[in-house]
Amino acid sequence: MKTVPQTKHQIMKTKHLTHAVLLISMAALTPAALAQNDTVTKTVITEKVIAQPGSLTTVIAGGASFSTLTKALKAAGLDATLGQKDEFTVFAPTDEAFGKLPAETLTKLMLPENKEKLRMLLLYHVVAGRVLAADLISGDVKTVNGEKLKVDVSTNKIEVNGEKVYSADVIATNGVMHSIGKVLVPKSLDGFVGLDQ
Repeated sequence: MKTVPQTKHQIMKTKHLTHAVLLISMAALTPAALAQNDTVTKTVITEKVIAQPGSLTTVIAGGASFSTLTKALKAAGLDATLGQKDEFTVFAPTDEAFGKLPAETLTKLMLPENKEKLRMLLLYHVVAGRVLAADLISGDVKTVNGEKLKVDVSTNKIEVNGEKVYSADVIATNGVMHSIGKVLVPKSLDGFVGLDQ
């Protein structure tokens, strides 16, 4: 009679051990499963921020004079913003405009630790909504970075912060681009090395 309880006890003990091993195995697998889920989620999110064909991002990237602006938009993470459906007006500095900055200034702006400064600089060139040259009027215009640009409109020219717009109304599916020959510097970046030149 003593043999039966021992067998029951041994069976119970074996069941408990098997259960414990299964729990440990499941716990060990969970981080891997979670990591896989994270990867899938990140991939889906990345796919969502691809610039739409004909958007401001693709129009700027396709322009022969805007390779520096294209790189800067990417470095600041704004290529996705300007590549979607929200409408914007961009006063786009050309490669020549960026070339007027000291080389070390541009290099410094492109560093990951200065991403927010680069965003502030670039967003100072962006106005919410689609504003064609014919719709521009003299006065202050609020930019997406929260600061204001001074627009002067006369019969033969348009100026933004004293800089002439020389190629206006380049149309995109989500806005319009006007080319300018100088990088406009917001007051919030006064004192950043080389931007005051």
